[in-house]
Amino acid sequence: MRLACGCCVACAIRNSRKRPESVLAKLAAVVPRELQSQLVAAPLFVSEGSAPAVNGIDLSQLRSAIRETRKLAVAYVDEEGRRTQRTIWPIAMAYYVDVTLLGAWCELRNDFRNFRVDRILGSQLLDQRFEADSGKLMAQWLALPKDNSRAAA
Repeated sequence: MRLACGCCVACAIRNSRKRPESVLAKLAAVVPRELQSQLVAAPLFVSEGSAPAVNGIDLSQLRSAIRETRKLAVAYVDEEGRRTQRTIWPIAMAYYVDVTLLGAWCELRNDFRNFRVDRILGSQLLDQRFEADSGKLMAQWLALPKDNSRAAA
């Protein structure tokens, strides 16, 4: 299910406080009849979340850059307020309740880094592509410890 904002069902759930009956009605329309009673009493909860607003990068452009293995030039500010210009190879996004991270290879640090998308001040999609090595780059990033409290420095 895609929404006008270009997101997915998670967005519908997040926005369900605004019009819970319409989201539920849409879901009920596609769920088999024998499972519809479970919609109301589903044993899950999705928190409101507290991730900061993202202004410096278009998330749909970021997802395209990941799919197309295109480099990005970003202006980034770390937790100490230091600003840097970086060229990165976007690999994946990690969505936490309190923050969204961009996993990437950073040319400045010559290493993998996780960038908080709310700390990206500006971005430019470059024509240059990077080699994803048939999933090898993603596998290396996935093997790293995932810590949503640490971002690029």
